[in-house]
Amino acid sequence: MTEKLKSWLLNDQIFYGIMVILVAISSFVLGRLSVDNGNTTKPTIQMIEPITLTATAPLAKSIEAPQEISIDTNIINQFVASKNGKRYYLKSCSGAKRIKPENLVSFDSRESAEAAGYTKAANCSGL
Repeated sequence: MTEKLKSWLLNDQIFYGIMVILVAISSFVLGRLSVDNGNTTKPTIQMIEPITLTATAPLAKSIEAPQEISIDTNIINQFVASKNGKRYYLKSCSGAKRIKPENLVSFDSRESAEAAGYTKAANCSGL
């Protein structure tokens, strides 16, 4: 019987399997013991006196008249297109920035761009 037990323990697969199981069980037991031994009392909360807040009126600010903003209509109303494309863009759109300078065509208005056979780009907000 002892010979059979010794040969069984000398088998590497069985020995390492038993060692893994023993380590797993001992890790589980140590993990359970490290938890607060069932002491699940909740912390005591003390109520304090309510705080009363007083509201103060904000300081009045003087209202200034709106300032005049000068807008250069040439920058806003400039439309561009590519010689090879079918869409026109505002100069500020990302599609307009990808047009090569040698293919760039400029228009003063939407009507002139559409008269040249271009349609407005769907991905350009503001058109």
